[in-house]
Amino acid sequence: MANEKLTKEGIEYIIGRLLKNAQETVGEWEKDKSNLFYDGKALAYYEMLDIIKTELDIREQDLKEFGLDVSLEEKLLA
Repeated sequence: MANEKLTKEGIEYIIGRLLKNAQETVGEWEKDKSNLFYDGKALAYYEMLDIIKTELDIREQDLKEFGLDVSLEEKLLA
């Protein structure tokens, strides 16, 4: 496993997991918007996904294939 190269499918899977976890975190935060833990956690997911989205965009990858053809600000910071 240590010598296994990361494939496009592997990256898609990782991004999918991050998006799912981010949405769950936003759901928890929406239940109690005064909870700074979930607010900070949502911001952390936003930062991670924004970096990945930017790097994929720079490399002219189709963001839709990775599930990142959305406004992360609206999904995670609204």
